Amino acid sequence: MKESNDYVALEITQLEPPIENLTSSIKAKLETILFPCTIFSVPNRFLTQNENVYQPTLISIGAMHHGKTHLQHMENHKWDYLNSLLGRKLLLHSNYSIIDSCVTALKELEPKIRACYEDNYSIQSDDFVRMMLLDGGFIIELFLRYSIKGLRRRDDPLFRSPEKFNNLRSDLILLENQIPFFVLRALFSIVPLPKQCDRTISQLSLRFFKGVIPGDVDLLQERYNFEGSNHLLDLIWKCYIPSSSKLPLSSGSEFGRIIHSASKLQEAGIKVKTIEAESVMDVKFVQGSLIIPSLTIHNHMEIVFRNLIAMEHCHVEKTKHVTSYAFLMKGLIQSEIDVNLLFRRGILHSYVGKKEEVINMFKKLCENIDLDKFYYEGMWEQINGYGRTRWDVWCYKLKHKSRQFHCKYSGAVLGVAILIFVLICILFCALYLFIRRRRS
Repeated sequence: MKESNDYVALEITQLEPPIENLTSSIKAKLETILFPCTIFSVPNRFLTQNENVYQPTLISIGAMHHGKTHLQHMENHKWDYLNSLLGRKLLLHSNYSIIDSCVTALKELEPKIRACYEDNYSIQSDDFVRMMLLDGGFIIELFLRYSIKGLRRRDDPLFRSPEKFNNLRSDLILLENQIPFFVLRALFSIVPLPKQCDRTISQLSLRFFKGVIPGDVDLLQERYNFEGSNHLLDLIWKCYIPSSSKLPLSSGSEFGRIIHSASKLQEAGIKVKTIEAESVMDVKFVQGSLIIPSLTIHNHMEIVFRNLIAMEHCHVEKTKHVTSYAFLMKGLIQSEIDVNLLFRRGILHSYVGKKEEVINMFKKLCENIDLDKFYYEGMWEQINGYGRTRWDVWCYKLKHKSRQFHCKYSGAVLGVAILIFVLICILFCALYLFIRRRRS
């Protein structure tokens, strides 16, 4: 600074932004790349059959359906549930309120959360964090109330109406209606839990979806790390996939994709049986018997399968086990005879609606879907190889019976035809003579 009698001159240098800000922004961007997208919009080709099974009817969870008018009436219920969750204890520790701790945690996770969504939603940071806190807190409180009946209020409409509760559970299954599971884990580690709760967030989730998850939930918990699930639909997917990926290898021919119906398999001498298994998809072929674990057809079945299949086709790292199973069941169930057979064998039970609906459900599940790798292809090659001679015998018997029928009854049919022709001729002759006599 230079001083004179007339004025004071100041030399001002422009301050460069701290290098730490640039470094942190680069690190934040790199962190988002490390976390792959896990929440997708359902591709248009899946929407042609039944768009409703992909769209929420009661509640929006996450960014995709946030703010839609027909889902706004549930927002007050969310706030009520969040208030109950956070109100069990006023302070957490170190003079920070629970809300402050939740918001701070979600702010730190925000880049990672946004990276999980396929689309980049233009939701302001504060609104985005508020949405995650509200939706995540609602889900945690919902799971707590479902697991611990003493937490429920008598006037709670979500538990008073079975129809509303079923619609709510269906909405939480949808691929487009998800938040990352690590958001639930983060909030679950902060919010005060009731003394009766001795479960993890994944255990509460499995308990909530027990009605739509096949198999023994306790056994499933021993087998998988559900805490590492991408979201609730991914957690359900883990319950469906086979317990072992070790199936007979395919030779690569199309022979392994020729799936005969259950009734035709039985006619060819292949037994169709059921067995208790860890996964509903643990289908095996052992010593001439096709062994299929039992499957309960419930009201959520189509929603569950369609969203699991959509997730498998959107997520490049997912194996297409559910898609393969749908193709397998489509081949096995081609008529009411097949439905009745699988029902008698204990493979299908407690199905809802008419038998035609079961057939159409599996048929429509596979429409407009490409299956590049059929999980059961190697096993089905074995079935076709085992039954090849049996198929030949079956076809020979069918042809032989047709020839026998032709030889045995062709003469009789011809005789009857001649007799009818003669009778018609006699009738016309008699009619002609009768008319002639009347005229004369």
